[in-house]
Amino acid sequence: MNNFLNIKKIITLLSLSYLIMTSVNGTTVNCSGGECNFNNSIHYHYAKTYCMENLNFEKVETDFQYFTISKTGKRCDVHDSVDSK
Repeated sequence: MNNFLNIKKIITLLSLSYLIMTSVNGTTVNCSGGECNFNNSIHYHYAKTYCMENLNFEKVETDFQYFTISKTGKRCDVHDSVDSK
């Protein structure tokens, strides 16, 4: 019974740590002239897009084929990328 409680505590602690780290370290992007560098992205490290906004440490949500700028909701399709490692 004691081992079960210890495992439950560890799983709870790991889950909370994951939630805190993902909300604190959201994906940000720096773009200029359609070339973008991503920070903390699971999908991209570098990408080219047809969106021509200049973005500086802007929060985004990434997907396999596009990213969405959180502040404006604009979707930018990616046509060339280097995956994150």
